Amino acid sequence: MIKKIFIVIVLFICSYSFAQEGSVSPYSFYGTGDQRFKGLVENRSMGGISVYTDSIHLNLNNPASLGKLKLTAFTVGGGYHSLDLATDEGSENASDVTFDYLAVGVPLGNNMGMSFGLVPWTSVGYRVRSLDEDASPAQLDRYSGEGGINKAFFAYGFTFLNNFSLGGKVNFNFGKIEKESVRFLEGIQYGTRIQNNSEYSGFDYSFSLNYDAELTKNLELKSSVLYTPATKITSSNDRSISTILTNSAGLEVPRVTEDVDLGALGLNSTYLHLPESYTLGLGVGKKYTWFIGGEYEITKSSEFENEFIDVVNGAYEDGNRFSVGGFWTPDYDSYASYWKRVTYRIGMKNEKTGLLVNNVPVHDFGMSFGLGLPMNGFSNANVGVEFGKRGSTYLGRIEENYFNVFISLSLNDRWFRKNLIR
Repeated sequence: MIKKIFIVIVLFICSYSFAQEGSVSPYSFYGTGDQRFKGLVENRSMGGISVYTDSIHLNLNNPASLGKLKLTAFTVGGGYHSLDLATDEGSENASDVTFDYLAVGVPLGNNMGMSFGLVPWTSVGYRVRSLDEDASPAQLDRYSGEGGINKAFFAYGFTFLNNFSLGGKVNFNFGKIEKESVRFLEGIQYGTRIQNNSEYSGFDYSFSLNYDAELTKNLELKSSVLYTPATKITSSNDRSISTILTNSAGLEVPRVTEDVDLGALGLNSTYLHLPESYTLGLGVGKKYTWFIGGEYEITKSSEFENEFIDVVNGAYEDGNRFSVGGFWTPDYDSYASYWKRVTYRIGMKNEKTGLLVNNVPVHDFGMSFGLGLPMNGFSNANVGVEFGKRGSTYLGRIEENYFNVFISLSLNDRWFRKNLIR
């Protein structure tokens, strides 16, 4: 009963959280915003690697892992994000709390498994002001945006030939992004406001192949190949242009608003082009005790295209990410010490995001640490900490120093088992 009440509360919180801004970064101005989901807390605490799989934990980035799932798994996670933002002219700070994922995995017997759930994929949440006093007349621009894209997913995986696992995942993308730009010119009574709204829908897919082998009695090898093909999802758009006036209370009041006929421009329904990516992972470890692995991902970010909105000072090139991480459990079945049963995780990532701002690449470097805290049975709570830097102040850009705290619950049980009555 406690678990059922907990799930109802979580679903209520999630329904509220999906409507909230999940980013406070100015970089969410570009594309469809910041990528919010980067793996479960267990994975992010190890630098984001997804090559490690076992029989009781979900791995949402690696659907082939479902072929090993032996227990029904329910997992939910969220986090706190803090940013220190710096430019050549000053600094600010911002923070937010987000819901990150909700998923259920079910073993199907005969080395098969499935999972389904909800994941906020990207988030837009920025408010930026720019004052150009050297222009004639002086010009004040303000940009703001909110919303994001979510994914409802279904995944299936199976094991074959003892050492191989194959899996696939289908995602239904949905969400809305609203962007607004306002301009005031010195000496002119009215300002101009442009509002662009896009509603997204469509499917994308990903696949993975795992190979595990026993090298020695106490040493096992894990490897994985992940592939996400390029795809297109539909964007239904509308745009309006208004003249606005600032009243005595400081509020901006629209005076005249006109809806742009996007149908005549061929922009009322467009496509969002999502790029393909490849990920290779390799690692070694001792079962239930320790593991260390690395992952290299290539994303064809240059293929990304938004047919509706073209950002002037932003562009894309192919991106890549290198991550390394691992865990250590001193004694997973210790009865004398709780802390010997705790799993300790550490990781590092170095990422070329693929985003170009003023023709300069945006890099992201971070380190992470985490704890897997045992609960009753095979369930556990996970806590992770991540800190790093994204971007730089070069050429008037913004440098972000971030600090993230992640928390998740992984509840495991054996469902649908037959009871034998004698």
